[in-house]
Amino acid sequence: MITIIASILGIAATVLAWNLNPRRKMYAELDAIYKSLEGLYAKRDRALAENNVDALTVVNAQLLKLSNRKTVLLQRLG
Repeated sequence: MITIIASILGIAATVLAWNLNPRRKMYAELDAIYKSLEGLYAKRDRALAENNVDALTVVNAQLLKLSNRKTVLLQRLG
């Protein structure tokens, strides 16, 4: 009986530690940033091809913001 309780507590502690791990959250945020960057690069290329200055300005601002956040996260992980 005691081993079952200890096993359940061990599994619960492992799941809790995994969910609260700040490095895992940073890696998840980095993955989301990389996916967003791919889409933004495609939008930027379309705006360049269409010579749409307004769209290009908006996309470049978003790219800059995400690139800065990516740099901060990579420095914190490194």
